[in-house]
Amino acid sequence: RHRAGISSRVSGVCTALLAMGKMAFGRGDTSNVNKKAAPVATFDCSACGKHLPRSAFAKAELNRGGDGRCRDCGQCSQCRGCNMWSLPAQLDAKSQCRKCQENAQVDRLLQTPKDEVTHFGVETALRLDREAEHELLLACHKCGLCERMVLQNILDFLRVPFVTTQNGMHFCELCNEAFGELVVTQGQLVHLSMSHNGRIEWTGCPVPRLAFNSGEAFTVAELQKAPSGRWFFRTLAKPPKPKRGNEPKPSDETEVVPGCAFSPPARLASSGDQNVTTESKATCTAALQAFESFWCPLDATVEGRLSSPLVEHLNGKTHKTHEAHIACGQTMLVSRAALKLARDLGEQPTMSLSRFRAGLGLADRFCEPKHVELAAKLERVRDVSIPVKFLRDVLPTRQDFLWITREELWEAEEKFEERRKKGARKGS
Repeated sequence: RHRAGISSRVSGVCTALLAMGKMAFGRGDTSNVNKKAAPVATFDCSACGKHLPRSAFAKAELNRGGDGRCRDCGQCSQCRGCNMWSLPAQLDAKSQCRKCQENAQVDRLLQTPKDEVTHFGVETALRLDREAEHELLLACHKCGLCERMVLQNILDFLRVPFVTTQNGMHFCELCNEAFGELVVTQGQLVHLSMSHNGRIEWTGCPVPRLAFNSGEAFTVAELQKAPSGRWFFRTLAKPPKPKRGNEPKPSDETEVVPGCAFSPPARLASSGDQNVTTESKATCTAALQAFESFWCPLDATVEGRLSSPLVEHLNGKTHKTHEAHIACGQTMLVSRAALKLARDLGEQPTMSLSRFRAGLGLADRFCEPKHVELAAKLERVRDVSIPVKFLRDVLPTRQDFLWITREELWEAEEKFEERRKKGARKGS
């Protein structure tokens, strides 16, 4: 009973203290204690989609003619490549961010969608090369070729330095340029021509095959690569007519285009011509349906025998200059240096690439050997026990706080320790 009385007295005292606190909070009036605070009006930013208070928007943005962007997004511009908002200093003259500049050409090789951008496209291209080499080694093993020197010679023969081939496209890492494997493109007009030995090689050509007549011109409707490496094109043409003894000659009204993939009839039906009968319309439709698909080797054309775009590119002055600088050790590719540094440090290649881009501020595709040593010595700000706000005050010249050098870290640690000791003295 004594304990129950003490507990009841304690609960009564707590209730009284709580009531006094409510009275003090409401200045003598407890009517507004249980009332909920009025909700703060929030608006959606049209750029980043965040729910922000009214103070985060400028008046001009919230007016009827405004775009509805917050203050941070109002200072940014949209990249034409990935549609991401970035500061004007991070965009080039063509309104493209750094990622789109680096991967614009390699995305053509990888067939990346237009609204996406790869983070490290060169790494993906090199991985495709390694997968193709592994498939080649597996095929050689099945054929009984297992000698290491023989396999090495095969790989050295097939490899083109700094060039990746995929889906009929070449990508040169040195020149940052993607180009087609063929000179001929879909929709181009090609002319048939006999080779110097007077023979046409039809091995591997799909069926039905085109009736070869030297000098004729056809439009390329489709290009296909055979397993042997040869290219063939598909075109539309009229099938050859069977030979007849008394074949009527074509009248003067009929327009005939020799060798063309499409020979229009003499007179097509139009909506305003009332004299065209149903029979003439049927005749026109039958004439249009008379064309069929045929295949022919691409090297049997004048355009197909032109020099390969890869050969022209490798013999170019720009490619040879970059290749000479890398061979003598004067410069290095940032992508290759990042991959090597990732293997040495045991981290992701994208993180090593960030050391060069964000840490050292290198925007070019090439770097010097000393930059590799500097990138390896960078410290990640996320792993440092110093607030980023304090680093901004200590290092006002640095704009990006993803990576800092060891000298900057030591300086920041000394100043942070001094500030912490001063705070401890004031507290005591």
